[in-house]
Parts: sequence; structure tokens; C-alpha cells
Amino acid sequence: MARTKKAETATSEVSTTPTIKKSLSEETKAKISESLRRKKGGSIQDAFETIAKNKLVADESRIVRDGNIVTLNGYFKIESGTFEIMKHNIEHGVNTMLIGATGTGKTEVVANISKVFNLPLTIFDMGTMTDPVMGLVGTHVITVENGVTKSEFKRSRFSELIQQPGIILLDEISRAGAMANNLLFPCLDFRRELPMEYSFHDTTPVKIHDQCVFFSTSNMGSQYTGTHKLDRALLDRFMLIGVDSIKKEDIVSTLIAEFPRITKTKINKLVSVFEKINKEHDEFKISFNLSIRHLKTISKLVSNGFTIYDGYVALCKGLGSQEGLKAIKAILDDAKTSTDTES
Repeated sequence: MARTKKAETATSEVSTTPTIKKSLSEETKAKISESLRRKKGGSIQDAFETIAKNKLVADESRIVRDGNIVTLNGYFKIESGTFEIMKHNIEHGVNTMLIGATGTGKTEVVANISKVFNLPLTIFDMGTMTDPVMGLVGTHVITVENGVTKSEFKRSRFSELIQQPGIILLDEISRAGAMANNLLFPCLDFRRELPMEYSFHDTTPVKIHDQCVFFSTSNMGSQYTGTHKLDRALLDRFMLIGVDSIKKEDIVSTLIAEFPRITKTKINKLVSVFEKINKEHDEFKISFNLSIRHLKTISKLVSNGFTIYDGYVALCKGLGSQEGLKAIKAILDDAKTSTDTES
């Protein structure tokens, strides 16, 4: 049925307030409610404006787009689609989990994204967090002063950092236990708060800053020792993004940028040995492989005067014992020969 001009006029007069056509996520609803609560009143429009003011903004001068590739901070390359999704997630406070094998550069991705947003990055190693309550919430400290025993609750570094702008990386979250997950659940969903029931002095939950963003990394698969099958409730609180292995030229560029005292020839040798060792692991010839973090550790040694050979021997002996060293003897001998020749 055709609408009359009178009806159209009446409709236009009534529809003076903006309508929200898209359904809101639980996180957005929670942010609106929190904004209205803090202001003790106000409209939904005011709440949206408050959220917009708190929105994180990327430093475009650190981003160079070239087709399907984006270069961050002058050297780190990442696939355009992956970067835009991660950028969106930071801007809108979406939790992101990066999935991939050791050595793919998951932590390196987050480190470079944090620089683009000029945000401090703090990494919590979930695999070595033996006491999640102490690591995430805090601990009671008993002191004696003038013969009087006192109990004081010392809040964790985690509980302090989540109240500030920044990126929190929950590294190797697949190695975290059930207790850690239970404490993280309310931090990662619409509540955005850390429970403090373990503090007898003040059990008020710690509210998470609007500009605090959570990332996590996971090595998923039976080949990773100490990993747990991730809780579905935990997975549902993240957007999962697969990370492909970082290319050789990108690893070289990263090391050149971070270790300017090392010659390019030595950096190429460092990366070459790194790739050969990981190839041995992929072919089931050795029991361990190396991550970008391991490579940076060795590069730091080389930057401070150690040889490439000594750096790799020190680290690989710790990872694979004496037997592991024997299995990669030819690779290490080649590194030693090359170093001697260069010297």
C-alpha cells in the first residue's frame, strides 16, 4: 500500500531520535552501562561518545600498506588481512588469541602491533605460573613489627597493570591450568574485572581499564609438552587467528633492526643455522626446535661479543642436552667454520 504524504510527514516528525540498527555485543553493552553508571545518568549517546574518546588509535606513520602486505615499524611484514583484523580488535577491545607452532613469531607480531599503537606490552608466561592466585591476584605477606604480627595483602603486578592502558599478552595460555582460567574468565568477558575474593582486606573486583587489551598465544597440538586442551569457555572469549611462519627475509629484517651492532653477514648466518635446526626437528631428527625468542637470545649474545657457535651451543645444550648437540653437530661446525673465516 502506498503511503500518503501526510503519513510520511508525520513519520519524519516523530522519528527525530537516532535508532541503533545493529545489535550490540555484550562487551559494548557492558561499556555503555559502566559509562552511564560512572556519570550517574546521561543518555546512551553520551555513553557512545565516551567510548569513542577512549578508542585506541594506531600511529599511521608506522604503517606502510603495499597490496596484500603491510610493513610495520619500518621492517616487520605481515599479511594485510591479518593486520587489519588485529588492528580492529585493539581498537574495539576484542580479545585475540594467536595460534601457531613454536617459531612462527606470534610474540613478535604482538610486539610490533603494540608499537604501532604506542602501547606498553607486558608478557605473562602462563606456562611457568605455578601459583595463579599469586601471579594474577596477589598474596598475603606476614610481617612482625615490635612483636606484633601483621598480615598484609600484596596485589599482583597483573592486577595493577590491567588498570592502565596497554597490551597484556598471556603467553602460551595452552599451558595454563584450570585455576588460572577461572580467574581470567571475568577479565575476558563483558564483566571486564578481576575477582579479588582471595584478598581478605578488600574483595572489591579490580576494574580493567578501557584501553587495556588482551592477547594470548597458544601452541596447540600433541607435540607440545605441558599443554592442556583449551577450555571451550576460554576459547569463546577470544577471536582465534592462525599465524603462519615468518619468512626468512622478515626474520633478517627484524634482527637488523633490533641488533644494529651485528653485521648483516652474521645475521644471515644466524638465521641460516636457525632454519637448519628447525628443519631437523620437522624431519624428526631432533627432539627440539627453536623459536624467534630463542634466536633473539642468541643474537643478543653475538651482539655482546660471543660467537655464533658459542651462542647456539649454549642454548641448544639446554634445550636438547648433549645428545641434542650431537644430532646437530654438522650444522654447528659449519657455523663455527664460518665464524672463524669471517674473523
